[in-house]
Amino acid sequence: MPLRAYIDNEEIISIDQDEKQWDDLKKRLKSKESVLTLPCCRQVGFLRTSSKGLKHFVHAKSDNTCDWKPESPEHLRAKIEIIEACKENGWKAIPEFSETNWRADVLAIQNDKRIAFEVQWSKQTFEDTKFRQDRYKESNVRGCWFFRTAPKEFREYDEHLKADKEIPAFKIFKDENSNIIAQLKQTQLPLKSLVDSLLKRRLKFCEHIRLNPKQEVTIVFFDTSCWKCHKPQNLWTVEQNLVTVCNQDFYLMRSMWDNDDIDKSPKIYEAVKHFLQTEKGKNLKIGQLKKRYSKTVHDNYLSHGCFYCDSIFGDWFLNTEKMDGQSDPNSLRHKVEIEFGTVKEEGQHWCYSDNGQYCE
Repeated sequence: MPLRAYIDNEEIISIDQDEKQWDDLKKRLKSKESVLTLPCCRQVGFLRTSSKGLKHFVHAKSDNTCDWKPESPEHLRAKIEIIEACKENGWKAIPEFSETNWRADVLAIQNDKRIAFEVQWSKQTFEDTKFRQDRYKESNVRGCWFFRTAPKEFREYDEHLKADKEIPAFKIFKDENSNIIAQLKQTQLPLKSLVDSLLKRRLKFCEHIRLNPKQEVTIVFFDTSCWKCHKPQNLWTVEQNLVTVCNQDFYLMRSMWDNDDIDKSPKIYEAVKHFLQTEKGKNLKIGQLKKRYSKTVHDNYLSHGCFYCDSIFGDWFLNTEKMDGQSDPNSLRHKVEIEFGTVKEEGQHWCYSDNGQYCE
């Protein structure tokens, strides 16, 4: 279903025409006052309106061949959303644009900037994608891809797409209401909104992921007992519900035998001590967090310890207890806002921001 044609050598975009303009075009063609040709092959075509009211062009029957391939309704819907987003942002949007040795689903133009938007509802290999992207680059065009099923080389273990600055690629799918949705890690938004964000530069390629400096943290207090004096008491751990600046999940890798574990963060420990002074936490029995000597590692490290005899609670043995404590519905949970400062890790991604703050 082409959306672009020429009528008497004047370029026409079907979805730009209102009902009166569309009817006038029909009359001109019917009376043979005008001739419609399609840009893909310069052959004669005609107007058509789909059962859902979509205005488009159709090839007339001919012995001459054309490499135009039929498009799915989803592919067509995606192209229309891209065109609408481009126009609303002041870009000229040309569907099915050809130049020398490439053809783009939608070419967006603003001054000397050109972006080729490609929708791949059917499968395409990585090699073909790279080949076509290289051709865009040779023409000083920035290529941007939307895949329903991306090549395996673009996919991470969890099926999210890898961020690649040289080949921007994003996952799209159709929801239960037949809307075309784009996915950025845990964030889902209409395809039109994603294109809008790209053109407004609200989507930035970042080399690192950065923890949101200030956020709500859940501290979990659970029951345990000392391996040495066997007295029952309590310990704490932190739920991994942290988020990045761009509102994606942020997992701080738990570490052992050092000071880097999030549970040992000075800010977290201050929050724990403050909670122990409250009515809700005053009956908890929690040992000090301090440096103790470990026979396992033959060194001193910041560690949990017994409330009664101060024996070290080794990090290795606490791993399972902390996981059990988080899953225990009887554990006590305390939410507190913590100011972490700057914490970041390596992680290439497309950083989406509504407030102008990015991971780097």
